[in-house]
Amino acid sequence: MIAKIVPKAILVFALLFATGGCTVNPVTGKSQLDLMGEAQELELGKSLYPRYTQSSLGTVQEPRLQGYVDRVGLRLAAVSHRPNLPWEYNAVNDPAVNAYALPGGKISITRGLLARMDSEDELAGVLGHETGHVTARHAAVAYTRSLLTQLALVGGMAYMEVNDTKNRNLYAFGGMLGAQLMLAHYSRAQESQADELGYQYMVRAGYNPEGMAGLMEVLQSEQKREPNFVERMFASHPMTTDRLAMARQEIAAAPAEVRNRPFRTRAFLEQTHHVRESRPAYDRLAEARRLLGKDEASKALPLLRQSVGEWPDDGLLRAFLAGAESGVRDRAHALRDAARAARDARGIWVVQSLAARLFLDASKYREALSYVEAADRILPDVADVELMRGRALEGLGRSEEAARSYKKVQRMAPDSEAATEASKRLRRLGINP
Repeated sequence: MIAKIVPKAILVFALLFATGGCTVNPVTGKSQLDLMGEAQELELGKSLYPRYTQSSLGTVQEPRLQGYVDRVGLRLAAVSHRPNLPWEYNAVNDPAVNAYALPGGKISITRGLLARMDSEDELAGVLGHETGHVTARHAAVAYTRSLLTQLALVGGMAYMEVNDTKNRNLYAFGGMLGAQLMLAHYSRAQESQADELGYQYMVRAGYNPEGMAGLMEVLQSEQKREPNFVERMFASHPMTTDRLAMARQEIAAAPAEVRNRPFRTRAFLEQTHHVRESRPAYDRLAEARRLLGKDEASKALPLLRQSVGEWPDDGLLRAFLAGAESGVRDRAHALRDAARAARDARGIWVVQSLAARLFLDASKYREALSYVEAADRILPDVADVELMRGRALEGLGRSEEAARSYKKVQRMAPDSEAATEASKRLRRLGINP
């Protein structure tokens, strides 16, 4: 059996070379093995960007700040090795200290990191670094390495043969390109290269390169002060003394007119005022999320009440308060706060989906369905949301529509818990799943 599989797997390997093969790296100018073409890179980044943004708790609901972050990023992209990519930069609500790049030029920075910086030059440092990961095609390198590793194993070859991999495009490999490839575990050489590229781009764009060193010092200070809080950032961007020393060496060797450029602080402080002012509230949110993950809602509740008390119009904070209230079985307050949160944070998926779940559990099916539809508009085709749609429709007596939703869940995520629940509900409706 293996003898039959291996030649066919080699054919798959040849087909992959035909669709990808060797390309010239836009940064180094050298030929490299590349099984992810640029068209595939762009499509993958485009498809993943909304999901990664929403998994980072959505964008900060401040259009002026979003425009500012995007302008700084685009200024760097314009002087990069790949200026013609469809670059996009945003600020997301995650209180963790982090920034990440997806293939094709989709880059995000968290409010947790924004709130800890002091100048646009430091912002340019982190966005330049992430831009460097994209221009050097580090995700494509990771993808190629991962695929070659699998192809080197007979078991991997058999898997691809059975699943007819040769007829799939790159999008079908989305699961292989999860967070561990997109956001984490860059090699030390790749991190150093991204540092170097970020330095080059910020200098070309007119920034003071001291911003790069300042950023690294901020990160090191946070790691020493509260290591668990920046764990995510340092998992994917390992901070070493050597990297900071190298940045210092490059700055020292720069021309005096570059080193003496004025720091751009005023616009940065104006644009990030709310993010920096609300930092304590979001730091408490980070701790509350950790506690909720351990089913310790009673401990999370006072933290979230304090945060909402300080920022009553922040729908994201209020949504997590509603979740904690539900955890201590305070249904009346949970529903009230979930409804207000959904009104105040219409563009954040986790807020709308939480409201849907709480109203569904309270058998308020009409309201639940409206929140399901809101969540689906933000992020379509999520199996758990489609399951909630089916439950709401079933509760409203619309059994045929409910059955269609349950069957859709089975198609979308056949091996998931949502699919198992959908099958049970179909049987209850007298339908063979």
